[in-house]
Amino acid sequence: MDSLERLAFDYENQISYLGRISARKESENVIYIGSGDSYVAGLIAEYFSGHACKCYSPSDLIRSRIRPDRTYYFISVTGKTRANIEIAKRASKAGAKTVAITLNPFSELAQVCKETIPLQITSTDTITSYSTFTANVVTCLKLSGVTIPRKFETWHRNGTMLASDLESVKLPRSVLHILGNNILYPIAVYASLKMAEFFGVTATANKLEEFCHSPIFGVKPIHSIWIFGRDEETIGKKINRLNSQFHYFEFKNSKLLSQLFQSIFFLQSFMLLLSKKHNLKELKYMQMKKVLKISSDIIYKRTF
Repeated sequence: MDSLERLAFDYENQISYLGRISARKESENVIYIGSGDSYVAGLIAEYFSGHACKCYSPSDLIRSRIRPDRTYYFISVTGKTRANIEIAKRASKAGAKTVAITLNPFSELAQVCKETIPLQITSTDTITSYSTFTANVVTCLKLSGVTIPRKFETWHRNGTMLASDLESVKLPRSVLHILGNNILYPIAVYASLKMAEFFGVTATANKLEEFCHSPIFGVKPIHSIWIFGRDEETIGKKINRLNSQFHYFEFKNSKLLSQLFQSIFFLQSFMLLLSKKHNLKELKYMQMKKVLKISSDIIYKRTF
């Protein structure tokens, strides 16, 4: 079974246990720390908390003062990310409450943190896992005090249906700009990560208005622009005048949690459909052995 086949199985299988994830709010002063997909999960929790909780990349905290009155949640599927481990050591030594959210409760990160929250999912050998991301989102939201109804099957079905209606969307030929406001900004970040991993596409994420303050002046006709919007078609029509490959994705929903999870499942399904359309069997980044080694060396072996 190739990597995309395993990922397709992971996409379908994840809804069987997302509703069983148990976590509860234990602190008011919360900081989430993570990289890549894990950062996005923490950022989603920050938005849902009204920014009462904060989310940072570990690189943001390398030279920052540790607050002993805060709870630091370190999100890492493998528990091997060096930056997380080093900052967790500092935070624990400074007297802060440190908690590892990880698939591996025996990892080095789990050992240096004072507490561990194991991801409550079925273990997968898929290197890029959909289920670990979605489980991290659910866990972080619950730790922030968000009550999540068990509607994962409905959200999954709706997201899949939305993706199936977008066969006309083409794989970008050059740089891809992905734009979204509010909770759809973290989804835009997630999409930019998946486009690089699946297809090797250079993708950047911006908030809609921030894009218009400066990045818009760097757009070339060969670039592509995607907008993840909620009643923002008017803005989309104006940006479409840039003569770029443009697509507007509407995620309007009166309930914010429904909007969030349907957009997540849409994006996961859409990546698989786009891969199938282009007859891809393996994730692009897994074929880039030299780049993958450089990436892994920096992530897992770096020292401060």
